[in-house]
Amino acid sequence: MPPHEMNTADFLKKITLNNRRLVIILSQTLLIPISYFFAFLLRFDFYIDQQLVIEPFLKTVPFLIAARLILFYYVDLFSGWWRYVSIEDITKIANAIVLSSLLFIACVVFLFGLERFPRSVFVIDALLLFFLLGGIRVATRMLRETMEKKKAKGVAKNVLIVGAGNTGITVVNEIKSNPDLNLKPVGFVDDDPQKRGYKIKNLKVLGSREDIPELVKRYRVDEVLIAIPSAPYKELHAIFSQCEKVGVPHKTLPGISKIITGKTFISQMRDVKPDELLGRPSVSFTNERSTLSQELTGKCVLVTGAGGSIGSELCRQIAEYAPSCLIMYERNEGNLFYIDFEMRKKFPHLNIVSVIGDILNGEKFDLLLTTYHPYIVYHAAAYKHVPLMERDPIEAVRNNFIGTKTISTCCVHREIPKFVFISTDKAVNPSSVMGTTKRMTEKLLQTYGQTPTKFISVRFGNVIGSSGSVIPLFKKQIAEGGPVTVTHPEATRFLMTIPEAVHLVLLAGAMGEGGEIFLLDMGEPANIAELAKSLIELSGLTPHKDIAIEYIGLREGEKLHEELYWEGEDILPTAHKKIRKLSKTSFNYMNYKLLIARLERAMEKPIGNEETIFNLIKSMVPEATISFANYCAHARAGNQP
Repeated sequence: MPPHEMNTADFLKKITLNNRRLVIILSQTLLIPISYFFAFLLRFDFYIDQQLVIEPFLKTVPFLIAARLILFYYVDLFSGWWRYVSIEDITKIANAIVLSSLLFIACVVFLFGLERFPRSVFVIDALLLFFLLGGIRVATRMLRETMEKKKAKGVAKNVLIVGAGNTGITVVNEIKSNPDLNLKPVGFVDDDPQKRGYKIKNLKVLGSREDIPELVKRYRVDEVLIAIPSAPYKELHAIFSQCEKVGVPHKTLPGISKIITGKTFISQMRDVKPDELLGRPSVSFTNERSTLSQELTGKCVLVTGAGGSIGSELCRQIAEYAPSCLIMYERNEGNLFYIDFEMRKKFPHLNIVSVIGDILNGEKFDLLLTTYHPYIVYHAAAYKHVPLMERDPIEAVRNNFIGTKTISTCCVHREIPKFVFISTDKAVNPSSVMGTTKRMTEKLLQTYGQTPTKFISVRFGNVIGSSGSVIPLFKKQIAEGGPVTVTHPEATRFLMTIPEAVHLVLLAGAMGEGGEIFLLDMGEPANIAELAKSLIELSGLTPHKDIAIEYIGLREGEKLHEELYWEGEDILPTAHKKIRKLSKTSFNYMNYKLLIARLERAMEKPIGNEETIFNLIKSMVPEATISFANYCAHARAGNQP
């Protein structure tokens, strides 16, 4: 703004700001003789005498000003913002006055002597100047805070501060010095009983963390500020719970040292990416685009279980190759809605058909095949949760085996060129019902050798980040303050990311000629306990300090170590160095089909036929270690629906 357009107040303000240091020096210099003269007046009860007051004052005041200014400069009183006055500033003022007074007294003694000089003036002057210099700074700060409070808009929010330590006091200071925050602290909460009832910064310690719900209601608290950065996360989570009881918003404030070092973890806890936990480099698929383009571009593709972790990623990757039509088949309407919304937004020109349906509904699936006649079916729909399937093995068999047989039969009748089945490492020497049903299905698909449909199975280990896997469970437990539950300190699993698993499925579909079981070379299996520790650390927390780790024992149907293949299976290389396949196992196909027919008849009325069903399953997968006795034990315990 040009000077001629400024009013007087703005002009003076600009001059003051531009010459702030000069203003500070002049104002403090002016206070020195004023204080000194008033010291004489107070000494002689405001009687102004030429010999007692005027002459001593005029003779000595130049030396006093010089002594004061030298020491003021030495202790740095000519810099700094008065609006931020603190105890440190008051200490500097006291030091400067004491030292300059000693220097001035020495000058008076050597130059004039003390015979006719009132000695009490030295003390009175020092005290007066101390109060003047300190007072002008405090007055400046108070004036600024008052003016800024008037500028603050709206009603200030009532805040309760948890933690009456250094961080809590820093928070109060910041709130009081920064009216723009528009916050009003009502008091402290601290678990130290010795602080209870005392006032800190004129705010009372009102109670402990258990009192938060009551205090929130009593003082109409709008927000809780948690200022105890040294507390373990499990203690902080207990405070969060108290806040959530009354629905009051809460924020966690890190310590200054943690802000400086970047080690804050509550408000800045980051989301850990799955590949950070893999324990090996991610498998690179950079040279297969032409292969997958030939397989998928311009073709109609159907994905079952399209709303699940694997199924939805299949849809995303398939869409990148511009199929003529993508059919998403899913019985969970919520999951189907979200993947349908996502796919239509990302691929607006893709022909997407979203169908709510069950793989056990053969008539509907057959009609779908007749209507669209897809080139390839990716079968991702399955029950995968091992302990749950142990408690309800009949449903595991019905969905995973009978459901797959239903849609595979439809594919054979409609001469669908390819069918890719997603299996698991739990199918190897299965100790669970879920793994057994997957092995039953692998063998089922190998019985279709003479059909026009090529059936291909893809076997891989645990998928990091999929629904029902340990990573989402661990993340939830960490967010809740722990503990993280691990089955066994020595438990290991083969791990892969969802994109890796899905790309393997797509490549298997392209490479398969029918009857193969493909698997991915996933390196060494990962220790689950170490995985839990890594996840806690990558989240910014400390294992066993912030988050406890508890070992709960292997659950029903679980192994200590998983396998991708067993002795007797021949491993063959493929065109991709990270993908291998198993040679086709020989078994009596006709006998297996007879067992399937008997199982289907038993499944028509499973109640009362449970033992027969288990015996048939054991005949179909002799290496399985599942037990009908365990099933009966679950039923007696009330776990059987």
